This record gives sequence, C-alpha cells and structure tokens, in this order.
Amino acid sequence: MTTRVTTAGFTRNAIRFSNLHNATLFQAQKEISSGVKFHAASESPLEFRQVRSLKTEYVKLQADKQSIQIATSTLNTSVSHLQDASDLVTYAKTLVQKGIQSLDPDESESLATEIEALLEQAKSISTTKFNGNYLFGGTRSDQPPYEFSSPTFEDGLPISTYIGSNQRSQTHIGESISIDTLYSGKEIFGASGRQSTILVGYSGAKHGGGTDTLIGRSTLQVRHTATSYLGASGVATGVSSPGGDTVIGNLGAHELTIEDTSGTGAFGTVSLNGGDPVSFTSADTDLRVEGPGGQAVYVNTTSISAGFSGQVNLQASGTLSVDNGATTVPISFTGQQVITDSTTGRYTTIDTTNIQYAGDDHLEFPGTSDLFQILSATADDLRNQRDISASEASEALNRRWTELDLAASQIFEAMGQQSTSLSTMQSIEIRVEDLMLSTETSISEVQGTDFPDAVIRMQNSQALLQYTYAVTANISSLGLLEFLR
Repeated sequence: MTTRVTTAGFTRNAIRFSNLHNATLFQAQKEISSGVKFHAASESPLEFRQVRSLKTEYVKLQADKQSIQIATSTLNTSVSHLQDASDLVTYAKTLVQKGIQSLDPDESESLATEIEALLEQAKSISTTKFNGNYLFGGTRSDQPPYEFSSPTFEDGLPISTYIGSNQRSQTHIGESISIDTLYSGKEIFGASGRQSTILVGYSGAKHGGGTDTLIGRSTLQVRHTATSYLGASGVATGVSSPGGDTVIGNLGAHELTIEDTSGTGAFGTVSLNGGDPVSFTSADTDLRVEGPGGQAVYVNTTSISAGFSGQVNLQASGTLSVDNGATTVPISFTGQQVITDSTTGRYTTIDTTNIQYAGDDHLEFPGTSDLFQILSATADDLRNQRDISASEASEALNRRWTELDLAASQIFEAMGQQSTSLSTMQSIEIRVEDLMLSTETSISEVQGTDFPDAVIRMQNSQALLQYTYAVTANISSLGLLEFLR
C-alpha cells in the first residue's frame, strides 16, 4: 500500500515549523535588543530564581551604601564642629595665660568679655543640628541636648542641664557592623570627674575630707552669732556684738587684755589678741575693739571690775551656710561637719576645728564643672568677682587653665574616635562597592544575553524559516499531474 501526504497534513506541518522557527527567531531578536536572556520565571526557572536572589542582595548592598554615606556626612559634620570647639578651648587657654600675667583691670575685663563670647559659641556648638538630628544628643536626638539658665545664687555658675541621652546613637551596616554617629554631649562637654575640694578664705575653715556632692563652686558663709566673756573682769558684749563681732572660736582662741588704769573701772585700755589698745570709759556700751588681723568685737565696759588688769578669755559661736543663708548650721568645731545646700540637697564636709573669723570663704569642686561652667568661672575669675587676693586670683586662673586643658582632652578623644570611625566606614564603603560590582557582574552573567550565541541562533532560525517557506512554496506550486506522479 502506498502512503501519501495529504495537502492538509502538509499545510499543518508547514505552519508548525514556521511558528517554531519564528518563535526561535523572535526570542533571539528579543535577547539581542534587550540584552536579557529571559524576563519571566517560566522562561528559565532556575536562572530566574538565581537572579532574584542576586538582585535582593544588591538592594541590601545599596541600602548599606546609603547608610554609610549618611553616617559619613553626619560624622564629618560632627568632627568639623568638634574642631571648632577644640579651637575655642585652645584660644580660651591663651586668654587665661594673658590674664595670669595681666596687671591692668581694663585688660582683664576685655579678656573676660572674650571668654563670654567663647561661652556663647560653645553653647551654639553643643546644640548643633544636622539632617534633622542634634549631633550631641545621643539616642535622644530629636530635642536640644542642653538647657541653660541663670545661677541659683548671685556668685554661682550658670546652670547647664544636659537632657540628651548618655547613650550614643548608632548606624547599623549589614548584620554585624555598628558605627557610633550621634555622640552624647555629656561625654564631650561634661565634667571630667571630681577631684579634691579647694577652699580659699581666711576664716580658718578647711576641707574635712571625704567625697562631697556639691558641684562647680560655692560660697561658705561663716557668720558670728554670739560672744561670751569668762572670768570676773566685768566686760560684757556690746550692743552691736551679735552681728558686728567677727571673731569665732572655742575657749582660748581669742582673748581681751584689759588695763584698768583708773583703779576704779572708770577708764583704761582694752585690746584684742595683742592688737593696739583702745581707750575705754565706764560709759561705753558699744566700743569697737580690733585685733591685728582686722578681727573685731563690740564690748560693754560700763561694769569693769575695779582694778582689774589682765587677760579675758572669750568664746564666740557662729553658723555656716552654702546656700546663701537659706539654711544655717551651728559651728561645732569638729573635724568633719556636713553642710548641705537646701536647694539641691548636695553637701560638702568642712573641718571647723580652727575656725576663728567670720566672713566668706570660697569653695571650688574641680572636675565637676562642664565646659560652659568652666568658661563662665574663667570670666568671673578674670574679673576677680570673689574679691580674693592677687596671688589667690592667679592660682584660681591656673586652676581654670587646667580645667580647660581637661575639657580639651575630652573633645580630642571624641574627635579621635569619630575620625577612626570615618576611616573604618571608608574601607567598608569600598568593600560594599566591590560587592555591588561583583553582584552586578553575576546578574549580568546569569541573565545577560550571550550575543554570539544569540546571533547564531537568530541566523539559523532565519535560514530554517526561509527554507521552510521555500519548500512550502515549491510544494504548493505542484500541479495535479505532478502530484499524481
């Protein structure tokens, strides 16, 4: 039996092979024009999955690079402002050195004015904002890190309250790298750490040792309350004695010397602690007697015992205060007496054993002041607002210089850490860019068109399609007799 290909069968085969070659040709053309081998998962499931994984990794790397760039900008800005703060402190130290050598009050006033300008500049730096965040607020970067207010007492330091976070804010890069970006202002501009308390004054008070909690500086007010005279001399306290006497001390700390030159107590001389004798009469009810150091008592000599000549021991009590007299503590004449500031609850320990005079002593608590308070104290000391001696003022300025030097060290340390972080991020960014390039290359290798292969496939498909068309045309042109043969 002879098998014949029908016209319908031939037509179906012609159409099928034409579609097949057309599809192959179209795919090759699409790969060449787009540069991509496949667009849908159905075209190449395994390679499509591989490309999706690579693209996900690339997106992560892009996010890491963006995080690095933002962190780099933040730290560069922070380092720039810290450099300004460092220059500011260095200049302040130069002004202090000039102040130590200055003998001209006008020059000292000018130096103090410059220090106050530096203080305002320091405040501005501490509250710098960048990209919507405060650079020195730590993790609490959405609000100003510092609040500034006037001192509680006239001779106090300005109050700078840090309301930022003590914890640094970090930028996370990848799954394992964290970079500190927003630092805590407290670690940069804050106190360096408490040192031994310093007491400057003439009352005879000393620091009692132990750890104080008062910060900055304070005035120790030593006030007289009452004087009593021992023995049978007949001398008594004058009218102005409670508020006017400036002697304080236990029995034997001070003494009067009385000479009754009349023999009847009507007149004579009286002196304090070996000072110049002062004439008295039996009519004096409020006689001022001064000692060699300027200490004074007010006495009543109306009842001097007839013929009395000799020494009279006196005992004078007093009080202490560190809160401008808001609260007072009786002097106990002991080695460790705690004096508390009622407004803050902070305290200092005073050795009151040898207190002998009333007046104002000055307390300093080195290492407890932040940069802003140090600058303020420096301006005050340049003006000698505490009215201390020239040598004591010079020593005070030397202490301010030391405090400024410690403040500079803290700023330098933060700058060094941030510079190291910048160097680290530069290396990480280079690594991330290398990984991004490598990932792009891998994506291209998997999904990118193999142009030589695509061109060959396109040419083959064109040739096969043309051949199919030619054969189809040739067969379709056969006559009935040729077909029957």
